[in-house]
Amino acid sequence: MPLGVCLITAGLPRPSPAAELLGKCGFSVWTPDSPGADDGHIYDQAVCLVLDMPADTGVRTLRLLRDYGVKTPAVLVVDGGYNPIFEDLGSPWTLGVIPRTADPRELLRWIESMCITRKLLDQVRSADGAEPAQRLTA
Repeated sequence: MPLGVCLITAGLPRPSPAAELLGKCGFSVWTPDSPGADDGHIYDQAVCLVLDMPADTGVRTLRLLRDYGVKTPAVLVVDGGYNPIFEDLGSPWTLGVIPRTADPRELLRWIESMCITRKLLDQVRSADGAEPAQRLTA
């Protein structure tokens, strides 16, 4: 299975600069139809979620996804100056908050750490005779 990232965007120019960057780095990029759509397989297969949305829209969307039971680790890309409080994000699986103006390599560092973690978990599960992780929370 190719490494994939679930990219959720709204209210931003298209095509998404984040999608272009991730594609150039060899990632598959999946975008769900809506948080409540029957596309949970997208979340299960993704190494992580990247929510790139203006103002507090990303935080509200992440809360909605958590309410739907999606526990895939997430990174929020936010407007400069917007600093959500981690406790308000409703999940320990929110890994980072990155300003949209940050160096794009910052996002890649977070995703790289998730890929490494996923690879290690799959190796441990393989050694134990278990199936590879569908997601880090399994």
